Amino acid sequence: MRNIRNILSVVCGYVAAVIGAGFASGQEIISFFVKYGKYSIIGVLLSCIIFSVFAYAVLSVCVEKNIETYSDYLNNFFRHNIRKIVEIITLLFAISTVCVMTACAGEMFFILFGIKKIFGAIIFNAVCGMIFFMNNKKIMGINSILGAIIIFGIIFCCFYILRFREHQVFSNEVKMTVSSISYAGYNLITTGAILAGMSRFLQDRKEAALASVMSGVVLFVMMLLIWTVLEIYYGKINLGEIPMLTMALRQNKVFGAIYGTMLFFAVITTDVSNGFNVLDIASRKIGKNVVVFFMTVIAVAMSGAGFSKIINTAYRLCGYGGLVLVFYVIYNFIKNMNKVENERKNENTKVKLAKNKHNRL
Repeated sequence: MRNIRNILSVVCGYVAAVIGAGFASGQEIISFFVKYGKYSIIGVLLSCIIFSVFAYAVLSVCVEKNIETYSDYLNNFFRHNIRKIVEIITLLFAISTVCVMTACAGEMFFILFGIKKIFGAIIFNAVCGMIFFMNNKKIMGINSILGAIIIFGIIFCCFYILRFREHQVFSNEVKMTVSSISYAGYNLITTGAILAGMSRFLQDRKEAALASVMSGVVLFVMMLLIWTVLEIYYGKINLGEIPMLTMALRQNKVFGAIYGTMLFFAVITTDVSNGFNVLDIASRKIGKNVVVFFMTVIAVAMSGAGFSKIINTAYRLCGYGGLVLVFYVIYNFIKNMNKVENERKNENTKVKLAKNKHNRL
């Protein structure tokens, strides 16, 4: 029972790290999938497979070698120069994500309360700034709990909206494939830190594999439902900057408030997770207070560019950089597994030779 609970904690923590404002709002699903038509559902499946494979590649190595931090994980596979490049890519994407979360918070405050976007962004960053000074372990626990709420909440809301169904067809297969891989790429740049930190809850590779597969399935179900809702209405109505919130508010204000709350949870968990990545890398050179201050100023300033614009530019560029990291991690995982397998074969061969020698004597 305890093992299942630990595996579910890892699943919820990982899913919470992937789900951010772009995912839960539906803006990412439109930008990377829906606009390419009905066959973009294949891209959704492809992305989730990459999410699962990457999770297993990180978790299995961390469990086997008792690694609990992402920096230790990188030290095992990357030379110093390459590790620095990975850290720079991670830092840039983490800052971009904090900017996106801030932009989404500003949009939410404007849509739900009529507060100017800039003031909403400042309030949001003030709250997150206080959270950044909390204990890392406590934040991971909160992320897992909020992750579970977000998972069930989004699934319920999508089913609620889908009680009315229509149909619409588009297609653009090649661009869709590239877009889906890019989507997985940028989402996985900073999730390695979460996976490494949560690997302590798992005992062996089997549990790592189960957690990875379950994470992929959960993400696929959620993405499929959001994709279905938005594919129905894309091009027919104005979905705005936060499409799923627009759809929720079309049902009624109470339902809109419920979805808005879950979206806010998603924004908080992702902003804090990526903020800690920024702190982990940047605070080695300058003080933590200075990093939090400049990160907040940059996020508020960049949020003025608009939620959807940041997703369509910064996220897409980071996606291609993230692909290099993802495939390198998977390559090293396969290389490490082959090495372990060869060592086992050599060990078995030595044992057999020893037994044969003993039998001759």
